[in-house]
Amino acid sequence: MAEFGAQAAFQRTLPFSERTVLSEILPYLKRTLNLVDVDILTVEDARSKEGPGYTRTIIDGAEPGNPAFEFRNE
Repeated sequence: MAEFGAQAAFQRTLPFSERTVLSEILPYLKRTLNLVDVDILTVEDARSKEGPGYTRTIIDGAEPGNPAFEFRNE
């Protein structure tokens, strides 16, 4: 809190890009979770693809600091 101030503690944003962090650790995630492919999407991108594999309740549950995950086999 000393670094960002009291107001930052109550904002629903983060001082870094979660998408960038997830992209940087993607090789580790794929290897440790034994995944073939991974898509990292913003909520807006995921909403545009709503349908099989893109569940509305999971998409709406994503928020800063609490990303949502959905797994599927194809």
